[in-house]
This record gives sequence, C-alpha cells and structure tokens, in this order.
Amino acid sequence: MKWRSQRNEAINKYMRCLFLCVGLMVAIISQAQSEFLSLIPTAGKSIIDFIPAGYDTIASATGDLNKDKASDYVLVLKSKKEETLDPSTDDIDSLPSRVLIILFRNDKGYTLAEKTDKLVMCNQCGGVFGDPFAGIQIINGILTVDHYGGSAWRWSYTHKFRYQQKDFYLIGETTNSYWNVKNCDKLDDFAGTNYKDVNFVTGSYEEKEISEDCELVKNKKGKQKIQPLEKLSVFIIDN
Repeated sequence: MKWRSQRNEAINKYMRCLFLCVGLMVAIISQAQSEFLSLIPTAGKSIIDFIPAGYDTIASATGDLNKDKASDYVLVLKSKKEETLDPSTDDIDSLPSRVLIILFRNDKGYTLAEKTDKLVMCNQCGGVFGDPFAGIQIINGILTVDHYGGSAWRWSYTHKFRYQQKDFYLIGETTNSYWNVKNCDKLDDFAGTNYKDVNFVTGSYEEKEISEDCELVKNKKGKQKIQPLEKLSVFIIDN
C-alpha cells in the first residue's frame, strides 16, 4: 500500500507542476499580446502607422462608422509568423492572436477608436477547413465579421457591431451548424441544422433546428427579452 501512496503523491506532484507550467505559458503569451496591443498608436497620418513591425494586414474595410460623413477604416492584422507555421510541428497556441483595429478618419489622418485580440479566430481554428476567418465589411455604418469552418459538420458565425453612445456594441449575431453530407430535400436544408439569428437591439430572433434524420424540430420567430448590449471591447468569440 505504501508504494501506491508514493505513486499517487508523485502523480499529484507532477500534475501540480504541469498546471503551473501551463499557467505560466498562458501568462507569458497574454503578457506578450498585451505588450503588442500597446504598440498600436492612438493616432497616425496614414493606415500604415497602425501596423506594428512583424504584422501584416489580412483584411480591411472602409465606411462611415461614426456618421461624420468621413470614410473610416477597419483592419485585421496577423503575425507574420503565421506564414511559416507548420501545424504538424509548431505550437499553434504560441502564435500571437489576430487583432482587429478600428480607425476614425479626421483632418490630420486617423485616430484609434477600438482594438481587440478577442474577435478574430486563429489560423487553425476552422478544423479541416483551416483558417475560419471569412472577412469583414461595413454596410450602412455596421461592421460585420464572418467566420466559417468545420468538415462534414460545418459551422458559421456572423457578428454585427455598431457605433453608438460613443462606443461599439454587438447588435446582431447569426450562428449556424449543419451536417454537410446529408441534404433534407423536403425541408430544402441540411440534416442536423441548428440556426439562430438574433437582433439584440429589438430582441427579434429566428431559429431553426432539424434532426439528423431530417425531422423539423423547431422553426419559429419571436422576441426575446432585451438585455444591455455587449461592448466590442469585452466581446470574446467562441473558439
């Protein structure tokens, strides 16, 4: 019995060390990301001024976000380390997060309106499809961010943000998942569909659920209780 006690103590000691090491790694990565975000200036004469060394732009969009009739700019930045990433040998989690920055146009150039490293998914977060980031756009003053990924089971996210009350807020979300290998002819949709679209401003929503056997489980529209809108600065996308 003594050897079992010694073995258990050794295992517990190993697990404590493992958790400590993982915690330290997460803290180091978070600190490095925080330091990177601090490198983004609050103002600049051109778009290039907001792209720190070691980073590239993977997407951009222009449009009037704050209703001042000037064309604002949104950038999504990635670390150049992504270009040499080998998923089979490299530690994907050690890559710096992607960053979305929002720039307001003014007479002298641009001012930084918002920055976040919690909105755009990582290079390998899309499963078999790899990079799930599908793009950004600005339409009628609303910033839309799209993601898409999966394999036989596909999924997609669309998030919409609007500038109001001197801040950016999440005003809409569309989530969808489905089994790509089986189509339900009578329902004109895929088996396993789980779709929901919500307008957080009005509370209006639409949702549909189809079983893997092509049975319509749910298909309805309605209104949910309106909650305080979530700020872009605290929003974290589900990875």
